[in-house]
Amino acid sequence: MIKLEDIKGRKALSLLWLYEGRNPYLLNLKETLNKKGKLSLTPTQESYIIDNYDKEPIRVDRVIAISTYLGEEFKKSADLSFVPQRIYVGFVLAETEKSYHVFGKLTQKQVEFRMYWLPKTQVMEDPYFKPVDIDVDFKKYIELDTMGRVPYKHQEDGVKFLLSRNGCILADDMGLGKSYQAIMAALEANTNKILIICPASTKINWKREIQMFGETDISIVNSFNWEPAKWTIINYDILKNYHTITPSTKKERAAIDFFDREIWEENFGLIICDEAHKLKDHKSKRGAIVGELSQNPTTERIWLLTGTPVANRPKDFYNLLKLIKSPLADNWPFYMQRYCDAKYLYKKLPSGGTRKILVAKGESNLNELSLKSRNYVMRRLKTEVLDMPDKIVTPIHHELTDSQRTQYEYLWEEYLAERKAKKKKGTPDKDLVEIILLRRFMAMTAIQNTIDMAEDAIEEGQKVVIFTTFNDEQAELAEHFGKRCVVHNGSMNETEKQRSVDNFQINGKAEVFIGNIISAGVGITLTEGTVVIFNSFDWVPGNNEQAEDRTYRIGQEKTVNVYYQLFEDTITTTMWYTVLKKRDIIDKIIGTGSDDRTFELIDYIIESENED
Repeated sequence: MIKLEDIKGRKALSLLWLYEGRNPYLLNLKETLNKKGKLSLTPTQESYIIDNYDKEPIRVDRVIAISTYLGEEFKKSADLSFVPQRIYVGFVLAETEKSYHVFGKLTQKQVEFRMYWLPKTQVMEDPYFKPVDIDVDFKKYIELDTMGRVPYKHQEDGVKFLLSRNGCILADDMGLGKSYQAIMAALEANTNKILIICPASTKINWKREIQMFGETDISIVNSFNWEPAKWTIINYDILKNYHTITPSTKKERAAIDFFDREIWEENFGLIICDEAHKLKDHKSKRGAIVGELSQNPTTERIWLLTGTPVANRPKDFYNLLKLIKSPLADNWPFYMQRYCDAKYLYKKLPSGGTRKILVAKGESNLNELSLKSRNYVMRRLKTEVLDMPDKIVTPIHHELTDSQRTQYEYLWEEYLAERKAKKKKGTPDKDLVEIILLRRFMAMTAIQNTIDMAEDAIEEGQKVVIFTTFNDEQAELAEHFGKRCVVHNGSMNETEKQRSVDNFQINGKAEVFIGNIISAGVGITLTEGTVVIFNSFDWVPGNNEQAEDRTYRIGQEKTVNVYYQLFEDTITTTMWYTVLKKRDIIDKIIGTGSDDRTFELIDYIIESENED
């Protein structure tokens, strides 16, 4: 009987005989084979040959940091007098799921390049990282811009970053001008057809900003009218109207009479996804559609814009990385186990058998994930890149009165009594309903505190932005402020929403803006406001931060004070500390510090000489 491993071995040897590449490891094996006429290969060597015989070494030419543990191992194996902290990588010869095989040097005194295996867990930087090195004449965009804007240094760097990568994530802090950077980069890329996918509330803003550069061939797509242009703007919610997701089976395909393919057939060269965290779920319609569109052979570039690339968990980051074709997303099980602390569980099936499933437990190895995603993600904070005023976030703590506490504690029982009185059928989901009831109760309880704080700010000549979650909460606040306020919520059409924003920004009598966190939390500018009060807030850190930064944006010239209303020993404090924990996880993944990942080779050589 012929063994499979024998066949694999014969294939590897045949490939080795014919090898004409430049991989020194394969060339050494070939030389040995030629001299001896035969060669006994290990299973690892066979796999290496088969996987890499048709791949050329990738030139890297950079110094990367390694762990102390790996440095100590190299010190022993290379008989060094010091523990190397970095290694010069000339080429990446091969890559496995767990390691890089590189050709490089440990010290300057090392005359010849040698081959080293670098476990990925012990490499502290992405060896493939490409520094931005591209020339852009920004003067022409300053001249084109009807607003006369001059890009900040961080915006110039952002444009160059986008241009230097076909797939990437611009994850700048909210208010740093991501759309402005993306439009300039798109103009510089000279792409014929550009698709911009964004929330419905920001479509008009995108059109306005593109027009500022003298562009006129712009189309905003609605639910019933596909009219593409050079710049085609469409919202996430109606993507399904113009692209049918390809079913996975023939039976499912046969059941569909007609496939919408308007977006695909338009052959966009560039896709820009604003608020791209909305694509975190690849199983959602919008996630699946954009996933398919990114595979169109004519789509050379896809840029994702989001201030919150990780909404809650590292699992949320995976699909964004997959959309931009990052190697980090090549292996779903590995990603889940490595960065999401995933474990395999066995689920019993009705048939009596078991099914092996992978369940994410949370987060793990976040520093490594941050490091390895840096080639594809650019993130800058306001405090790092701009001479902007401070934004001060303050939780305001309150105590419930005795009567409020009693009502809070008996809320569920009151709800059940009401259901019984109204003869409602069915069993409510206690956890879900109770949480919503408690949140709504606390939102209504916070109103008087919010009013008092807002009135104090107005007396000092400041404009106030108030964020809400529930309709009745917003209505009561609006009733108090009357003609002095404008409102913004999901039931309004886009014209009404924009009128609210414009009134607040232009009309001196509009002293208060009351907006729903989701509706008014993205895509609008409220820089006339200097006080932000969250009468209620969201479980998702990104939603709160997006809302905060409607006022703290380019154009803001004053300090912005942000207040969260909290009541001790209630759902509000539970939410607050949950949000803080989530934000800490997110910061560990995407980073918030300055980028010091690159090292000059000359500095490395000098340090190595000193250590020797």
